[in-house]
Amino acid sequence: MIVKESRITTKSGAGAIARHVLHGAKNEAIRVLAGSEWLLHDHMREAHREGLKYGLRHIAFNPDDAMTDEQLSAFARRLCDELHADPEHLTLVVHQKDGSTHGHLILPEWQQNHVLESRFTWMRMEKVARLEEIRLGHKLVVGRHDKAIAKALRKEGRHNAAEQVDALIPVADDAKPRAAYTSEARRITERQGFDLPALKKLVTSLWSQSDGLKAFRAALKDHSLTLREGDRKETRPGAHIIETSDGLLVGSFTRLAKVKAADFRNLLSEERSQTEDERELNIQSTRLSIRRTTVDFYNKYPIPKPSDTQPVPRKAPVLKRPKIPACRKELWLKRIADVDTLTTEPLRSTSSVHIISAKEARFRKEIRQAIAQQRAILAQQAPEATWKPLDRDKMIATWRKQLTPYQKQLRKSFDHYSVAKRDWQDAEKSRWQRLTVKATRLERRADQLFFEFLEVLRFVVQALLHIVGLRAEPPNPIRSILSEKNKPALEHFRKTYDTEFSAMADIKELDPWLNQRFDRIVQARQKRIMDWNRAHRDKKDAAQREIKRLSDLLTTKNHKVKHQVLISPYRSRSPTLFPAPNPHTRHPPPGTPSPF
Repeated sequence: MIVKESRITTKSGAGAIARHVLHGAKNEAIRVLAGSEWLLHDHMREAHREGLKYGLRHIAFNPDDAMTDEQLSAFARRLCDELHADPEHLTLVVHQKDGSTHGHLILPEWQQNHVLESRFTWMRMEKVARLEEIRLGHKLVVGRHDKAIAKALRKEGRHNAAEQVDALIPVADDAKPRAAYTSEARRITERQGFDLPALKKLVTSLWSQSDGLKAFRAALKDHSLTLREGDRKETRPGAHIIETSDGLLVGSFTRLAKVKAADFRNLLSEERSQTEDERELNIQSTRLSIRRTTVDFYNKYPIPKPSDTQPVPRKAPVLKRPKIPACRKELWLKRIADVDTLTTEPLRSTSSVHIISAKEARFRKEIRQAIAQQRAILAQQAPEATWKPLDRDKMIATWRKQLTPYQKQLRKSFDHYSVAKRDWQDAEKSRWQRLTVKATRLERRADQLFFEFLEVLRFVVQALLHIVGLRAEPPNPIRSILSEKNKPALEHFRKTYDTEFSAMADIKELDPWLNQRFDRIVQARQKRIMDWNRAHRDKKDAAQREIKRLSDLLTTKNHKVKHQVLISPYRSRSPTLFPAPNPHTRHPPPGTPSPF
């Protein structure tokens, strides 16, 4: 089954789609199973009132095997369930053409309280089509998204269907099916009097009978068709299109002929090389132009002799050193002499510059590194202490938005069960319905819907726990087949999570439950931070004591290295300027090595 989707813009209106679906002249029969033309225009007015870009969603589905109207209607409802659309506002039309039938489903983009879903709709509709083919026993149609469909089916628990879809996946990605033209292109050609499928078959036939691009161009010319380079050369270089003699676009050559773009580029290069080889030489183009001159032309403009043309040798340039001023040269010589002069005058004792040994420098460096490590321990905080505080209103609004579809699903399932139970109770009051066993059938129907309601309840409560963080895994998919064996487990689940069920069933009880859950999250975070601080308190106290000990060691250590005296370069170095010896100075005993 082939399923195609298109979106009708609000500004275009519903007239064109209504004429095509409800009044198509090429159809043998048109059966309107649901909806009307007035309903389409009303949907467009609603979309315009809501300020939407698109007003209608047109889904056309064409089965390979014959399907009854009831089967087509059931498939349309499954498409609505997949897109979360209200089946009460759909328009379903069945067309009969050439003995086969296909359906047109038109849905409003505005679904009374939300916009129709548009994410990955092509894949999702193909998934529904594959499931319908498996359900009816039809031949499976190969699609472009079979790999993603198989993955989604496994996630939903449909492993048998996923294995059947896996068998359709081609080995190479380039072998995926591709449409030769779009539905819009087909409608354009139909309005201009051309049958696009017939032209596509003609192009395919001509290409299969040609042995190259040259022969293919000649065959196209016989049918008033041409192959040329596309207009969008900047965005799609090398792309070629096929058009009629009137300039009507038929389609892309690679799509119509089913040729890969890389193979087509190779064909183009071969065609260019053949054209260059077959090109004949033009003798006239090789002739040189002759300029006519006068009799005395060479006398007026003599040819220079070889001696005149020899260049005159030039002298090598002389490099001269720049002159240095006498004052600067004298200063420079004086500085060189000062470098070689020995220092004789010590620096005053008031200097604060000290030189220590390499061992002492390494020791100080190790102490500073140890202090930095202990300070890093003091700077440690709990992992959640630096997190941004939680926003109550924002988080609760996010939870409520995520829970809205689950609430609707639970309410819808409960409404179905309530209606079935009411019908059964009304049938029990009628003696005739009890005698005709209709009451028994209604009772079985009510029990089955009750089981389904419990299963939906289980799914919704697990989704609630997963959204608020009380469940690590997402909810298990809803089981389609239930029996009496599943009833005790479902009843036990309902009793266990009765508070959560009440919160999901009643909007007034949901907000207090969510606020209580938020308070617990905040309290749990604060408790984890306090536990972390309590667990690391001893380690931080030890680090504080270690920092104090290392700091005292760094400041109170007695260094036994003597200070080296630095000589000022601006003081005279003459021996006659030595200071007189101080008689109170203690001299080291003989044989003591100098600290220098």
